Amino acid sequence: ERTEILQWMSPVNFFERQADVFSTWQPGTGSWLLSSPGFREWETATGKTLWCHGMPGAGKTVLASLVVNHFESRAQKENIGVACMYLNHKEIASHTPSNLLGALWRQLVWGKPILESARAVFRNHKERETKVTLDEVQAVLISALAPYAKVYVVVDALDEYAEAQRGNLLRNLGTLGDSVNIMIASRPHIEPDYTIFPGLQSLEIRATQEDIRHYIKAQIATSEKLSKHVRARPELRDQIESEILANVDGMFLLAKLHVDSLTGKNTIKAVRVALHHLPKSLSHTYDKAMERIDEQSQDDKELAYLTLTWVANAKRLLSVRELQEALAIEPDTTTLDSDNMLDISIALSVCAGLVTVDQTASVVRLIHHTTQDYLNGIQPQRFPVAQTEITSRFLTYFGFEEFSTLPKKKDEQDELILEHPLLGYGQYWLSHAVG
Repeated sequence: ERTEILQWMSPVNFFERQADVFSTWQPGTGSWLLSSPGFREWETATGKTLWCHGMPGAGKTVLASLVVNHFESRAQKENIGVACMYLNHKEIASHTPSNLLGALWRQLVWGKPILESARAVFRNHKERETKVTLDEVQAVLISALAPYAKVYVVVDALDEYAEAQRGNLLRNLGTLGDSVNIMIASRPHIEPDYTIFPGLQSLEIRATQEDIRHYIKAQIATSEKLSKHVRARPELRDQIESEILANVDGMFLLAKLHVDSLTGKNTIKAVRVALHHLPKSLSHTYDKAMERIDEQSQDDKELAYLTLTWVANAKRLLSVRELQEALAIEPDTTTLDSDNMLDISIALSVCAGLVTVDQTASVVRLIHHTTQDYLNGIQPQRFPVAQTEITSRFLTYFGFEEFSTLPKKKDEQDELILEHPLLGYGQYWLSHAVG
């Protein structure tokens, strides 16, 4: 019954997202935040909220995961509760205020008995075949706070959450009580309401030069070509670091994209030429990434465009297997050829670092929400028939012989979707058809 209650209260699992984000953290970075006076004051206070704001690409999400890990390492010893939520514009449908508060509850009761009050709510609704209400989730969540001396809640990317729901979510967070300290990360233009969070503290997130330098060193070490180049010309390492640092203006994302643009260079001269032409803005950096995609072989370019078409236009995050099936669909065919299924790493390798996979959750996403904004902007020129392409492939897919007779029993339907996961995403095909 426990598993059933957890899933019923909220289908959203932030344990996986925390693990995936924290796995991208570069050891040795971010310590400036944990040791900053503003963070320490909030950490030791009671019932306070810290607003961490920063420009897009400053590294807010990874720092949020570092903060969660920081508290998790102390949780058992100090009897503190830790819960997080990672908001994402592609998960609005599942990220209702009720599901998000339920997700916090799931994290706080992990490894602990579920209180009878929560079981009673579950049984009552199960009998009536109704859904839990927001007020009930709030009450169950507040009950789960009681065993802890203190609870830390970390909310990432508030700016990506639907504006219509934002106030509702914040009001519920603001009434959790004095035992809860909340950290909210967002872009500067999304400021939490001071009437909901009196005494709100503010802290700017901006990647330090030391952190970016640390990151660049680590990326050079893991790049086969760059590591060979710097072994042959040791002074090249300093040049790479200084040129990138001069062009990122406190943005980790830019540093990542710049390093990505160098890893494929075959000669030391090519690296140096690229360093002299590093763009200073995100949009120009994305332009350069698209240029690298266009310079590939025709097969790789077509695969990159098809991958970006699906990932950028998907109505929700696609799983790895869903994307693999989508890419394997061939026009004018009547069955899915397993020999046409590709390893996801191949699709990632041709996309110039714009697409990534969450290993724990096994979902595919663009590297940043600014990547989505950029691709939306160039869609009329670069991807003018993206929705038509997806719709056409779905029509081919639905016509496969495998689906000529669909099962009526739910367990058989579930088995078919397990075998052909893109069927589960197929509910959105009409949204693509109407653009």
